[in-house]
Amino acid sequence: MEPVLDKATIIRPSYIASIELSPRNGPVNVEDLKADLSDEFSLRNSLDSKEHIQVCLRVRPFTATEKENESQDCVSIQDSTSIILKGPKNSMICRLSEKNVGQMVQKFTFSRVFGPETTQEEFFDGTVKQPVQDFLEGHNRLIFTYGVTNAGKTYTFQGTEADIGILPRTMDMLFKSIHGKLYPDMDFKPLRCRDYIRLTKEQVREEIAVKNSILRLMKEVCWDYLERVALSL
Repeated sequence: MEPVLDKATIIRPSYIASIELSPRNGPVNVEDLKADLSDEFSLRNSLDSKEHIQVCLRVRPFTATEKENESQDCVSIQDSTSIILKGPKNSMICRLSEKNVGQMVQKFTFSRVFGPETTQEEFFDGTVKQPVQDFLEGHNRLIFTYGVTNAGKTYTFQGTEADIGILPRTMDMLFKSIHGKLYPDMDFKPLRCRDYIRLTKEQVREEIAVKNSILRLMKEVCWDYLERVALSL
C-alpha cells in the first residue's frame, strides 16, 4: 500500500517569497529618468519629416494588343494623388453590382500618381531623385518597385538603351556626385559596416595580388565557358 502524503504539508521553495524587500524611506526621485517622447512618437512629426514612407503609382499605357481589344478604362486618374478603379465590364462581379447597386467603383490615394504619358526622366525626377540626394547627404533610403506581372516594373526600373530607367539614372547621379573626389590610392579598406583601416605598403601589395588572382580566375572561367560553347556548336 502506497503511503498517502499530506499535500498541505509539502513546502515548495519560492524565490519570490524568499526575497526580503528593503523598506522604502521616502519617495524615489526619478526626475533624471523622465523624458518627453511626444515629439519623437508624434504622428504629425513623422508625417512632416522626410522619414515617412511615400507610395507612388505609375499607370502604364495600353499595349497594341490591349488597344485592339478595346480598353476597359478600368483605371481613371482623378488628380495628382488619387485614382478611380472600375471593374471590367464583362466581369461577373461588375454585372452583379450593376444589377444590385449600380457600377462599383473604388478610390485609392497615393503620395503621387503618374499617368501613361509620364516620361522616364519625369518619373525619376518626381520619385527617386530626392531620395538619392538624401542618401548622398548621409541618410538611409530604400526604393523598390512592386506590381503584378506585365505591370511595367522592368521598364520603370531598368528601361531600355534609348530610354533608361530609374536604376541607371540613379547610378549616373551617384557617379557624377563623386567625380573629382575619388581617392587615388588603394591604402584604405572597409572594416565591417561603418569603419575602415589604413593598409601598410605590404598589405597593399597583398590586396593587389588577391585582386589580380581573382580577375585572372574569372578570365579563365570565361574562356573555359566560351570554349565549351564553341565546341557544342
